[in-house]
Amino acid sequence: MPVQNAAATVMAAVSVLQEARSACADLHPLSFPMTDRELQQRAEMIDKIIRARRKLQLLRDRAEALEDALGRFKARREAMRR
Repeated sequence: MPVQNAAATVMAAVSVLQEARSACADLHPLSFPMTDRELQQRAEMIDKIIRARRKLQLLRDRAEALEDALGRFKARREAMRR
């Protein structure tokens, strides 16, 4: 990796770390109770994650079923060629 590219990569990483530090500076300690708004946002985020996991599982199941169907099709086509 050229030195110039390495320097740019390091500067980008430092920038990301600084942004993360400033974003984390306003966080409440875990011992503080959440506000109603924070609890609502947390519940919405959990709901979205659960829905996304379900959709991803459906996609995985569908991809597996399609792969199995393709395998059966190829086997049937090969059997017809004989």
